[in-house]
Amino acid sequence: MLQNATTSQSQQLIHPMVLDNGIVVIAIENSAADIIATRIFMRTGSQWEPREKSGLSHLLAAVLTKGTQSLSSIEIAERVESVGAQLSADAATDYFLLSLKTVSTDWLNMLELAGQLLRSPSFPETEVELERYLTLQDIRSQKEQPFSVAFEQLRKAMYQDHPYALSVLGTEATVSGLLRSDLERYHQTYFRPDNMVISLAGRLTPEEAVE
Repeated sequence: MLQNATTSQSQQLIHPMVLDNGIVVIAIENSAADIIATRIFMRTGSQWEPREKSGLSHLLAAVLTKGTQSLSSIEIAERVESVGAQLSADAATDYFLLSLKTVSTDWLNMLELAGQLLRSPSFPETEVELERYLTLQDIRSQKEQPFSVAFEQLRKAMYQDHPYALSVLGTEATVSGLLRSDLERYHQTYFRPDNMVISLAGRLTPEEAVE
């Protein structure tokens, strides 16, 4: 009975909502610590990439936090580090993720920064070139690791022509051909409110989460 009661209580703390613009918000009120953790999911990822553009989601994740229309990469880093917050972007096969964690007093400012990154990234050409180079190095490095090689072969044997058969990093051939314009087009296509799920957990009410 105690386990059932605990489960029921936990379920009551989770508040899923759909906003007028299509954003799904999942709020979990937890006042145990003065921290708010936020994860912003986009319904996109490597399985939505054209096969000849494999690695596009990963490259976009690498450069998303490197500049907006009004902030440079240094300014973004300073805003995050000055309050001891955590901000990162990641891409997987089934989703794109922007993660944010900070104390509640700084949360609104950090959420506003996350909004800028998602709505108006600048994709600086120098950062795109750097991250493309680093990705190519990662791909080449994996070819020298027996486990990575075996896993790659297993994945191709299992999924064959399905997007799951490809690494989220892409291939040397596809990544070498990725351009800044590819990132812009991909961003314009998938980064929109009706394609977004936001989960928030911490010291905030569901009403505050929606606001």
